[in-house]
Amino acid sequence: MTTQRKRDARRPVRVMKFGGTSVGSTERMTAVAGLIEEALAESRVIVVASAMEGVTNRLLDGISAAVKGEDDRAADAFGRWHLLMFDQIGMADGFPTQAMRSLLEGLGDEVGRLLAGVRALGVCPPQTHARIASAGERASCALLSHILQKRGLEHDDLDPCEYIPCTGSLLEATALPGALRERFSEWKRSGRDLALLPGFYGGDESGRIALLGRGGSDLSAALAAAAVEAALLEIWTDVDGVFTADPRLVPDAMRLSALSYDETMELAHFGAKVLHPRTLAPVRDPGIPVRVRNTFAPDGEGTLITGHAPASPHLARGLTLLRDVTLLTLSGPGMPGLPGVAARVFSSLARCGINVLLITQASSECAISLGIRTADRDEAVRALDDEFARERALSLVESVEPLAGLAVLSLVGDGMRHRPGVAAALFGALGDLGCNVVAIAQGSSERSISAVVTEEEGVRALPAVHARFFDTAQRVDVYLVGVGLVGRQFLAQLERSAERWRERGVDLRLCAVADSRRCRIAPRSLVPRDAMAALEGAPPFDPESLLTDVRKRRPPTPVLVDCTSADSLAQRYGDFVDSGMHVVSASKLLNSGPLPRYRDLRERLRLRRRRFHYETNVGAGLPVIGPLHDLLAGGDEVIRIEGVLSGTLSYVLGLLQDGVPLSEAVARAREAGYTEPDPRVDLSGLDVARKALVLARELGAPLELSDVALEGLLPPLFDASGTVEEFLARLPSADAEVAARVAALAAAGEVLRFVALVEGGRCAVGPVAVDATHPLAAVRGGENAISITSAAYSPRPLVVRGYGAGAEVTAAGVLADVMRLVPWGQP
Repeated sequence: MTTQRKRDARRPVRVMKFGGTSVGSTERMTAVAGLIEEALAESRVIVVASAMEGVTNRLLDGISAAVKGEDDRAADAFGRWHLLMFDQIGMADGFPTQAMRSLLEGLGDEVGRLLAGVRALGVCPPQTHARIASAGERASCALLSHILQKRGLEHDDLDPCEYIPCTGSLLEATALPGALRERFSEWKRSGRDLALLPGFYGGDESGRIALLGRGGSDLSAALAAAAVEAALLEIWTDVDGVFTADPRLVPDAMRLSALSYDETMELAHFGAKVLHPRTLAPVRDPGIPVRVRNTFAPDGEGTLITGHAPASPHLARGLTLLRDVTLLTLSGPGMPGLPGVAARVFSSLARCGINVLLITQASSECAISLGIRTADRDEAVRALDDEFARERALSLVESVEPLAGLAVLSLVGDGMRHRPGVAAALFGALGDLGCNVVAIAQGSSERSISAVVTEEEGVRALPAVHARFFDTAQRVDVYLVGVGLVGRQFLAQLERSAERWRERGVDLRLCAVADSRRCRIAPRSLVPRDAMAALEGAPPFDPESLLTDVRKRRPPTPVLVDCTSADSLAQRYGDFVDSGMHVVSASKLLNSGPLPRYRDLRERLRLRRRRFHYETNVGAGLPVIGPLHDLLAGGDEVIRIEGVLSGTLSYVLGLLQDGVPLSEAVARAREAGYTEPDPRVDLSGLDVARKALVLARELGAPLELSDVALEGLLPPLFDASGTVEEFLARLPSADAEVAARVAALAAAGEVLRFVALVEGGRCAVGPVAVDATHPLAAVRGGENAISITSAAYSPRPLVVRGYGAGAEVTAAGVLADVMRLVPWGQP
């Protein structure tokens, strides 16, 4: 113990605990010494330090190897690490440097001798285990002491065996708070400025090292803080504080500026890694504030933990995921009315030292389920089967059923008990993701609510549930198939709009891109502007590869975007839905295909709670399906739908109205890019018939494409056979007949329009004469329009009109369909 200048004992005491990453190198220890020096300007300081990062685990691995008779060189590694750091620190004026080197060498020799003894015996007694496991803290504090002395910071080196009195098991000891206060009383009265205390262990009544268990260094600091009635306990670690969720699983997790003791203990119990659940127990009753801070960003304010934290603006304070959980279920026909079942369950597991994470019981009392760590599963099953052996023999209770591979997803917050609908929001979010909830638990304080799910689904659900409760970015994973005109425009719009959507809380990720031959699936995501280049040399396209990727990743909101005209892909929509994907399609082949397939997809969508968006099926970039759905959802009765649904025919008929011959009008439309490579596809009206069928089915008409009355634009007797060139060469022969029809209509004050009509469960498509007052009369030049007459919109119909055709506006409609998957009404 070095000598210190006495100062005012009434100065406040701050306890600063530094974790393994904070003291993991010479540079980090030097930075820690700087933080300690800054704190001394304001208060007296007790420093509690952990072992260097990775050292304790290495020592425990060494014990395991030694028990098997193996030498994994743990002692050599231990000595080498710490002597290397000592040499890097350099000489300290006035400090017994050789004594310090000898101390470190002695620790390494001690670890080596103890491990050699374990190898010889084949067993590691608790006293030996405790001495080996605590060597890391003893060594790190020796090095930190050397650095403090080098900076001229005199301090007391406190021996935990003297200052942290314990009782019970040497490997999981219990501190004695009353005796602990007495041990620290002399230092507290002395007024000395600085003390250094190794964490993780104390001493029993015989002075033997007794471990405080995992998280013991945090507990050491809390015990010291309570013993000296500290003004503040600081936990210095490698993160900026306590977050709303684990940032490694939820990149959008937010740092919490404040928490209550109770909230923090709930978060820690259910898996939050920053603090051990036992840490807060010693400081909670005396009300000592705890601040979690980042050693590598010391200017940050961290997270302050007190008795009462300010109310959160969100429904909850944090979200955790506790993994490696097994659910044990005890059930049987004789359980109802059987007294003391829960007590016997807890007692039998307590005798084995097994911690119960949660418990839930059916209201019928026929079953009781409890969650434990998977590592304890086999021992727990044996303990419960032994405890209820008599009842099993009488067929009153069945054998315990373990279900492994689970995780506990917990929502925590003091304010939850005052806000209705929290449970509904949590389970609604899990339901939207298709997660099956195995069990539910909620404490009477309503401070936390937990759902037991499979570990795989828990990892997948955590970011989505977090987004629902904390208004952070909601992830949408896009799997694009088809990179023709519309697909490429979709990529361009995805590139342009991604940042804007990110600002609004939506993370659009392009996870895969495919054409008819190739498919590139990214490990994380693709940059849209690089997607075409990524297809070069990509593996062959197979829908199964996309399905496999989605099943493996289980993203929160995966969506298939179909920009193809391939019926083979449309036939697989049901498989994509079954895998958990939503579907957005620019192709109308499914909606206008065979009715059984149409109905099968709707049923799968209903069962899987997935969505199918296809706004561009009818009006391309013009909103048609959405307004129609809104009318029906509002209880309106749609009487009739009329529409000009082909930009090509709108353009051609507009030219005919101006006196341009049919053959020339078709030639101009081809030149302007309106027609398909074979203009007969447009002139037949088949595409319009498919659109009309989509609308009819939206109104509930059980029609097939063959039920649509279809008349093309060409005269009935015109020979449209042969190649495209042969057809175009004959087309002028139809000019006169078509021109005569147009002229006759003009004389009667009417115009010719190619109209889709849906009315009374029937569907008809073809050239129709409309008078000048009709909403479709003025639609020409490539425009589309739809007129909906309903009970609410009658006699003046609802009309939607505009330029819907073209790859760019169609791609915009596809992107809008993708964004409709985002639930904007989060709590």
